[in-house]
Amino acid sequence: MRIFVGCSASEDIPSKYREDSKELLNELFKEENDLVFGACKTGIMADAYNTALNHKRGIVGICPEAYVHDFEEMECTEEIITKNVNERTDGLINESEILLFLPGGFGSVYELFTAIESKRCHEHTREIIIYNSEGFYDELLSFIEKIYKEKFAKEYVRDYYFISNNKEEILDYINKIKKEEIK
Repeated sequence: MRIFVGCSASEDIPSKYREDSKELLNELFKEENDLVFGACKTGIMADAYNTALNHKRGIVGICPEAYVHDFEEMECTEEIITKNVNERTDGLINESEILLFLPGGFGSVYELFTAIESKRCHEHTREIIIYNSEGFYDELLSFIEKIYKEKFAKEYVRDYYFISNNKEEILDYINKIKKEEIK
């Protein structure tokens, strides 16, 4: 399966998030999964790229024109250049079968909310998975619950994504999706 991994490109984040994410990425790319990512070779994004590369998986890099030079340091199976970040986000969603979000910054949160909103608007049916590594997304998830509680969004939207802080649970969920696709 083609799995988009949304995550941090920062080298300065606490190491606990990188180490935890590396374990999940290693297990994920041991299987027959290909990487779709934002084409940056730093932070957790670099870990995703290097792990997929080490396991000889397909790698689809999608980046806006402003960062096209990032491709010079990578070996992607497929390189897609977009005009801007909005087009890149659409490409990341469209090129993937599963959208997996690891700890990340504004870009990752933007991609997450875009994925949820575009799924709500029936623009795609991709599975959205949030890996709440080390409680990274706790405050954001609390805010999302406030949105439901105060009726800014319908409760059914909660069914559009899966959240877990457990690597094995994430991997089991992905394997369940793969089995359903085979049927």
